[in-house]
Amino acid sequence: MKQVSFQKPAQPDRVGTFTIARALPNRAVTAIGPFMLLDHLPRREIAAGELPEPDGSFAHPHAGIVTFTYVMEGAMTHFDSLGNNSTVTGGGVQWMNAGNGIIHDEMLATPLRRDGGVLHSFQFWINLPAPNKVEPAKYMPVASSDLPVVMLAGGRGEVKVLLGGYDGQSSPIPTYAGEFIWHLRIEPLATVDIALRAGLPVAGYLPTHGAMVGNARIDAHTLIGLDARGGTLEITNPAVEPLDLLLFGGDAITDPIAMRGPFVMNSEGELAQAFRAYRAGEFGRITYPADHAAHKSGTNAAKPQES
Repeated sequence: MKQVSFQKPAQPDRVGTFTIARALPNRAVTAIGPFMLLDHLPRREIAAGELPEPDGSFAHPHAGIVTFTYVMEGAMTHFDSLGNNSTVTGGGVQWMNAGNGIIHDEMLATPLRRDGGVLHSFQFWINLPAPNKVEPAKYMPVASSDLPVVMLAGGRGEVKVLLGGYDGQSSPIPTYAGEFIWHLRIEPLATVDIALRAGLPVAGYLPTHGAMVGNARIDAHTLIGLDARGGTLEITNPAVEPLDLLLFGGDAITDPIAMRGPFVMNSEGELAQAFRAYRAGEFGRITYPADHAAHKSGTNAAKPQES
């Protein structure tokens, strides 16, 4: 049986107007395999008109990583400098390979911002192998209905495959280092066993309430690391409501890392080149619809800091 090797509570931080819980990196680890960041926006009730209309000031560049947004509840709209524009609703994901450079803007979908509702989401940053950092950027929205769900033995829970594969079922999203993200939902008072590959760096995060994971009692909003042994991970939901658990991991990328702000490259020279390309306008520009508030403001991407 796999056991918990560490547990660290997520730390509060700010992203735009939202208070988030930053689970990764933390004092225990800076990465889990290729995963470099996990931000959790806890479930939040948003009143009609509570948040201002977007003005484009949140638009920002990325290079050298994948950004992966999972919208557990609510709806998020994406714009980018490739001309992509889509809205993903509860249970869906937005995958963006930043490659050699892109500017994107993520915001609450207009109906949610204007009429109110619930938002609950996560964002991961996933490092790319060196050859993929110089490829053109790509974007893929995936609806909840296009992500496979594997039922666990005895109807005690399910695994929604957001990225990678589980038990013969695979997400349609590309992977580069054997990475996976699974959303487990475990029935009240149930215990399940999850098969995990030996030697693979794996972590878990509890976004709603606590559980028994292996031999450890874990509180909500806690990141856990798992030992490298193979076999299964036993998870018990002690509550009378369903338990949510995100499990994620992948093969470590051994290339050198040079990181500054939203750019993750392999050398200081490559970082400097990425900043030069961005300042020269080579990442492109977001074109908002004529009736969009960000378009009316005439703003573009926020400038990343080089130090």
